[in-house]
Amino acid sequence: MAAAKTAQRRRDLLEATTRIISERGLSGASVRAVAERAQVSAGSVLYHFESFDQLVEAAVRGAIGEFIDARRAVAEGHRDPVDRLRATIHAGIPERISDDLRIVYEASAVAREHPRFRLDIALLLERQVALYTSIIDVGVALGAFAPRMDVPAIAANLVALEDAYDLYLLDPDNWQRETYLENTLQFAEIALDCRLTGDRTPPAARTDPEETA
Repeated sequence: MAAAKTAQRRRDLLEATTRIISERGLSGASVRAVAERAQVSAGSVLYHFESFDQLVEAAVRGAIGEFIDARRAVAEGHRDPVDRLRATIHAGIPERISDDLRIVYEASAVAREHPRFRLDIALLLERQVALYTSIIDVGVALGAFAPRMDVPAIAANLVALEDAYDLYLLDPDNWQRETYLENTLQFAEIALDCRLTGDRTPPAARTDPEETA
């Protein structure tokens, strides 16, 4: 019972820290702020973690994990490679910036001054590129994509476009999401020689060349 209670208290503190960082940034996160949000004493915060820095690092790492898991879930929700790629790009340039994505950018912004975040950010980038690479490779194998440049380069460029455009979307007064999304989709269309915008023939309606031979 005691172990379960301790584990729940740690989860509560991590959730409170995540919310504080999302709302106020890393600079606004403090023992007092987390304690107030979690409705515990400041001493309780430090009792469950070796240091406040360790708590912050765990919250950032958890947010990064949740972010990439959500991206993978979106991709896996589509069997057709073109639909899968389109959905992944849509999720990468979202209508609303999630708490997890805000924390990713907070950690990225201070990674130079705080090396403890560098590895997590580097791993996040690798996992995002790997996700796109996997989607493209499957599409190539199924004949849906015909890459006009190296697949890893296409994947890295898609992630770079997402990261750049999402920085603009962090501004609540920016209403250019549809433009950013269209730009990214058009890059993918050119790079992969496929159709991602407008109407396209559903996979089931395509004619198998061998059937008409």
